[in-house]
Amino acid sequence: MKLPLLLLATAAALLPSCATRTEFTPERSQVTVGMPAKLSDRERSYISSVDGSLRSQGYLPVRHGSGDMRLDFGISEGPINTDTNIRLTEGRTVIAEGEGRAAGAPLIGRDKVAERSFTRAFEAFEASLPHSSAAGQRHAEAQGDQEYVY
Repeated sequence: MKLPLLLLATAAALLPSCATRTEFTPERSQVTVGMPAKLSDRERSYISSVDGSLRSQGYLPVRHGSGDMRLDFGISEGPINTDTNIRLTEGRTVIAEGEGRAAGAPLIGRDKVAERSFTRAFEAFEASLPHSSAAGQRHAEAQGDQEYVY
């Protein structure tokens, strides 16, 4: 008779602890950046520098994907001028931006002209790029605190 009572008392004591929910708040994860899917050969040769800069500031570039932010990157080559544009946006808000223009003789030394254009844009982009914790804070404020209950 004492054994069933003991089992019933133990079950009654353990039952409430099994029925409670625990709250889980995920840690702040890295801010992801959707990288451009289509790149020219010239753009492909420079995108690794932009990728490295984003990573060094705490962002997580996502290849061919969508992220919390979006990177627009383009190098436009004309017969004389080469323009480079690098822009990091979150929705319609520009987070960081760099533009560069270089000129040279038509059809001669185009690699150096493109390099000067990229270097000017990249330096401006890096100077305006905030650390991801600052950008992530703006992202978190926009989404609000989200708690997961299991």
